Amino acid sequence: MPALPRFARSAPVRRPRPEVRARRAATLLATALAASLAGCTSGPVASGGESDETAGASAAPSPGIPDLVPVEYDAPRDLTGTEQLMLYEPGPFAGAAFDEAAVVDAVVAMEPDTAGEWQRAILGQIHGDYAEALAGTVEFRYAIDDPAAGPDREPAGGTAVGTNHFALVLDASGSMAEPSGDGTRMDEAKAALRRFVARLPEESTVSLRVYGDAGNTTAGGKRESCASSEVVYDGAADGARFSDTLDAVGPAGWTPLARAIRAAADDLPDDATDAIVYVVTDGLETCGGDPVTAARDLADGGVEPIVNVIGFHVAGADHEDLRAIADAGGGSYTDAGSGTELERHLDAEYSRLMDAWEDWRRAELDRIDEAGRANMAEAEEHGRALMDAAEAEGRAGMDVARELGDRGVLDRDMENAVWQFFYDRKNELWGYGYETKVANWGDAYREKVRDWGEVYDTGTSRWSELYREKYEN
Repeated sequence: MPALPRFARSAPVRRPRPEVRARRAATLLATALAASLAGCTSGPVASGGESDETAGASAAPSPGIPDLVPVEYDAPRDLTGTEQLMLYEPGPFAGAAFDEAAVVDAVVAMEPDTAGEWQRAILGQIHGDYAEALAGTVEFRYAIDDPAAGPDREPAGGTAVGTNHFALVLDASGSMAEPSGDGTRMDEAKAALRRFVARLPEESTVSLRVYGDAGNTTAGGKRESCASSEVVYDGAADGARFSDTLDAVGPAGWTPLARAIRAAADDLPDDATDAIVYVVTDGLETCGGDPVTAARDLADGGVEPIVNVIGFHVAGADHEDLRAIADAGGGSYTDAGSGTELERHLDAEYSRLMDAWEDWRRAELDRIDEAGRANMAEAEEHGRALMDAAEAEGRAGMDVARELGDRGVLDRDMENAVWQFFYDRKNELWGYGYETKVANWGDAYREKVRDWGEVYDTGTSRWSELYREKYEN
């Protein structure tokens, strides 16, 4: 909760929140106080502890007794009678400034007559400073801010936050028809990509761009082939639909690698906050483009994706050229000499997501614990301040009453009436501070425990889900 502003001592305090300022509780407070306390000029502050004679004398107070000065407060709700009793300026001898002899001399000089006038005169000198702690108690907010979106979560009904997008860029040049394993390089690449997409979190999005899938490997087919780069899949990580799309992809012609990397910028959703581009290729650019520059431009734009390059069945010096593309894109280069190695590399994405969820859980648990403890400390601070002020004020009032009796200024009945007034008032205000402290502290504690448990369960569940997908499928 933001620090509360100091209360103005001669002007209404304006609270920082608009909805609070909109309320007119100060007017209600003034009316209520006028009725219950007679404006502090015609009767005692407390509702009990005085005789009929004291109540009747309230209509004509001694002119030497100054009024208590209200602290105006635009409260967010109607205040209770106990809360209204605290909304007055502190007296000149409040709290640590208490000086019994000085208070006695001051109130005697006011020439009070009835018990109510003596109560009012003494209270004006020792009234505690409650206003700020009272406002903190009344406005106490124990709620903890909602957790940040998880690494692959999208809030219901809202803009995507923390969503993952995987942009797959697949080489469909003629060399992908070369034999490998039980089929071709293209067959192995398709199998690895199918497995990868089928196991992604459902909140993720995927795009598949193929290049070199038109024309042929002859000089006559180069023009058409080098112009080919198209998105054949774009949407949720739906393994079945993605697999059907892959069925129609086949190797054809040349390798317009730079064109495909540059065009991948259009494949990233506007609302993605985390994007990774995987370029799967078995060779270098053969259409005259500059894939290093294309990768650098892609990584520097939009959501600044990471560009990873997987060299599939790449030989010789081509490794270093492909590594340069990955370096320019801020990603990594991996050499996959078989379909199994390609699958192993793509599986590493699950480890990344598992680590991301673990980091999210740890950060959110720490944040909730810190916020909850701060709320609990705030509840303790406000309640303790009210209790301390009530205790100091009550003790001071009772001590002054006894001293006036000892000096013979008050007879025994009057002394007891004044003493009882401050005793009852102390208990009422101290009890309010204690009860609200305990209630607010309890609310803050329960909120912390509830939020902590929800985040722990969410993070653990998501991590476990990814673990099962990685090792059991």
